[in-house]
Amino acid sequence: MVEIRKDYFTESLCIVGDESIGWGSEQEETVCPYCAGNEHLTPPAELILLQSQGSLVKTCDSEDERIKNWSIRVIPSRKPFVSTSPTQRYNDAPLYSEPAFGYHYEIVATPSHSETLSTISVEQWSNILRVIQDRMKWLYGKKGVTYVSVYAEHKCEHARFNVVTLPKLPPIIEQEATTFQKTYHETAVCPMCNVVSIETGGPRQILLSEHYIVFSPWAPSTLHEFWIFPRKHQTSFLKVGQKELNDLSLVMRAVLGAFDKTFNSIPYTLVLHSSSEKKVSKQLHWHFEVHTNISLGNSLHVGTGLYFNSISPEQTASKLGSAARRELATLVGVA
Repeated sequence: MVEIRKDYFTESLCIVGDESIGWGSEQEETVCPYCAGNEHLTPPAELILLQSQGSLVKTCDSEDERIKNWSIRVIPSRKPFVSTSPTQRYNDAPLYSEPAFGYHYEIVATPSHSETLSTISVEQWSNILRVIQDRMKWLYGKKGVTYVSVYAEHKCEHARFNVVTLPKLPPIIEQEATTFQKTYHETAVCPMCNVVSIETGGPRQILLSEHYIVFSPWAPSTLHEFWIFPRKHQTSFLKVGQKELNDLSLVMRAVLGAFDKTFNSIPYTLVLHSSSEKKVSKQLHWHFEVHTNISLGNSLHVGTGLYFNSISPEQTASKLGSAARRELATLVGVA
């Protein structure tokens, strides 16, 4: 089971997952499936960047053979949040639900387990960003895809990005796009461009390059939060050219490397906010955000507003209900 449920009274959305796909398992893996040499532990890679004769070439795995000596791999997620073949039906409020249709990929950013997003080379960062663009463009060409969410969790795990598609525009993107649209119609000025102008050279500016500004937001939602914005107005990350990608790679590597050294390698989540290619009338000024103190599985929430729970409330109620009845019987002396 995997479905999208809406809160009884608010617009809050939650993807309810299924223990059968592995999210409920507490058993730790002793071997990292993402490391070089362990390619057989993951599904076949649908896209691979491979060094060949001094340049990078694109290739892919087959069912019977896994490519070695790769630089970046794109694989179907081993624990997907969404499904291309959900079985749930649409239900009406107050128990609203709909099928969680979508695609979930993982972009393995490096073959080395010891490298992180804060330590990999600037060149590798550039390759990663191009692969993200490639996968997003491909996914937006699929039916049933309204939004593509991209994020990475920097923890004690192998460096990789998650790319998750959603069948509707998620709440956070909807809110940002609506604010942009309203303000632009009233003032003819992008509200996010206005923020960039205000923060440039100000006390919250962290880094400034030819094309990007990094700053701490005025009202952060998490500790040490910071944003990376293009200085000129751009609505889609997919429209970023190679020169700007190279500059972004340098900025990313510099600020994330500094973040690790300054704040003792605390875990962080890096998320992309970008306009949907399927909703051209609802646009925003694309940017990356970095947040800390995000629980496992809910990094998706930072970039979309959707929560994720790997265990359904029915399973929780069944398990906790049995234990609570036993506890009650003990307390009243009938056990």
